Amino acid sequence: MNDRQNAKLTMFQTVYNTCMEYALLYAHVPAFVTALERLNQNIARIRTAEEQQLNAQSKGITEEKTDVENRLILSLLKVSGALYVYAFNAGNKDLTVKANLNKSLLFRMEDNALLAMANEIIAKASEVVEALTAYGIGTADLGELIECKTGFELVIVKPRTVIGEHKVHTSNLARLFAETDSLLHDGLDKLINLFKVSAPDFYFSYKNARNVINTSVRKRKTPEYTNG
Repeated sequence: MNDRQNAKLTMFQTVYNTCMEYALLYAHVPAFVTALERLNQNIARIRTAEEQQLNAQSKGITEEKTDVENRLILSLLKVSGALYVYAFNAGNKDLTVKANLNKSLLFRMEDNALLAMANEIIAKASEVVEALTAYGIGTADLGELIECKTGFELVIVKPRTVIGEHKVHTSNLARLFAETDSLLHDGLDKLINLFKVSAPDFYFSYKNARNVINTSVRKRKTPEYTNG
């Protein structure tokens, strides 16, 4: 929720609270009562939508990704190290180049590049998994690497999912604010005129409550000019 929406929500709540102080005055006007009830409901819906929007933020995803990435790299180094020595002993120069990995290199890789590297090492190690047992790597180690790779693949798409959810809740908030603006402008703002003469305190208190103060806006300071 942006600053303008925060200011509006405060105004909505102030209007509702103000009207409740004069409840006896409009009790005989069902349309006013109904409109005020809808205002209160919309305020609650806006607060719920705001909470959903906040929950959709990418809070905590960075920490989760770092943990999953660390586990993938450690597993990748273990398997690729054994694969490198196997390839070196077998005289397979092409495989030694592909398996010659280090921690610094892997941590500098973009997510998709790291994922591609993991897939390639998994594929190469799978071809010679029986031979790798002599180098301390078995099917369980390969399975662990596959599991780490799958976990990393899932976590790197989470931010995109979060962004999508955040957009949905942002859209919902915009719709709710538009509905509430209409509820006031096309309802209560018109009905309050019933009390302009009979209950001026109520009328002017309502009008004051309707003022929206956007705290995000700051008046520009008039520049000072000097001769010279």
